[in-house]
Amino acid sequence: MTAKTASQAFVDALAAVVQEGDLTDTVANLLESCAEQTGAAAVGLLVKDGRGRLEVLSATSHQVAELELYQLQHDAGPCVDAAREGTALSAHSDDDITERWGTVGIAIVAAGFHAVQAVPLRWHGLLIGAMNAFHTSQGSLDDESLRLTQAFADIATVVIVHAAALTSSELDERVQTALAGRTVIEQAKGVLAETTGSDMATAYELLVQRAQQTQASLTDAAIEILREGQERH
Repeated sequence: MTAKTASQAFVDALAAVVQEGDLTDTVANLLESCAEQTGAAAVGLLVKDGRGRLEVLSATSHQVAELELYQLQHDAGPCVDAAREGTALSAHSDDDITERWGTVGIAIVAAGFHAVQAVPLRWHGLLIGAMNAFHTSQGSLDDESLRLTQAFADIATVVIVHAAALTSSELDERVQTALAGRTVIEQAKGVLAETTGSDMATAYELLVQRAQQTQASLTDAAIEILREGQERH
């Protein structure tokens, strides 16, 4: 994926909103650009479903998707805290991460991440989720990086709600649509892992490559892979 400036990433995301582009794909591209512009090694995004429960909407790697799920399973971690409290937070060292989040913190460090940032997604006073940026270098965070991460989270929020005055039920429906796209992507990763004999991380990379080669959205590429899998059986 070609690196973009932050401004170009924002322009592309808003253009997708205007043109009714694929929501899951637009958010995935935003997260990739956020990692490039903030120096993060990976980025994950949690959103609240119609019952107020957090779910993984997007992540730049399978490893980070698993870390986000691990936070949900333990109801603890930087992204969970940011989504619950509505405030940005950061941890700059292994000790800081493990002291604040215990078992979850140990898992984050063990995955090779030594500094983290998490920022909330807010819409008209509603907390709809949080974005989590993972860094591989201790002490690599600064105020500018945090502000830029929050800016990407704000744009992601606009993309999810389409910058419209939505009712609570309409917002829930919009989020459910995005989560459905994520489910299709996870299923396609499983098919690719099985057919290629690769792990899930490599399967995700293959999915991204497929989308780029066919100039399709991640969701459309995933749907095509599932269709091909059904035809083989």
